[in-house]
Amino acid sequence: MTPPVPEYLSPLRWRWILLATRGQEVRFLYWPPRRLAGHRRIRMFDREGYDIGTLVWMVCDACRVGSINKISITIEHQGQGLGRRLIRRALDDGPGYTWQTTGQSPEAQQFFPAMEKEMGVAFPEYGGGCEHLSSPPGYRPPPPGRRPRPVLERDI
Repeated sequence: MTPPVPEYLSPLRWRWILLATRGQEVRFLYWPPRRLAGHRRIRMFDREGYDIGTLVWMVCDACRVGSINKISITIEHQGQGLGRRLIRRALDDGPGYTWQTTGQSPEAQQFFPAMEKEMGVAFPEYGGGCEHLSSPPGYRPPPPGRRPRPVLERDI
């Protein structure tokens, strides 16, 4: 069975990505933000092209604040350093910024303190401090749109 083509990618572009990364265990696709302080998203795909994880984050350059809004990795792929790689990628967008997270699952309540210790960056839950990253109650980010289209990230 052929894995599904990720949303907003043409089958031809997806085949090119699979061929260009055929030696890699994991492929990382990055959806840039639609607006300056908007949601950024990376989705990970395994060797066969199946979706294995997501990171959604935001940064506000005006306030020098970043927010990890979601990180999820399939159980089969946890414990391999993928979460660490995703967090490092997010931090690259806001070096020296103050970071926060949204609500944390029990797994995240173990993960983020370990990342704090390793990376020397605090990840408090609901750290606040930036009106540009605030969303109204019940807000859910829209799925990535056609523009900007996803980009293959090679250095994660």
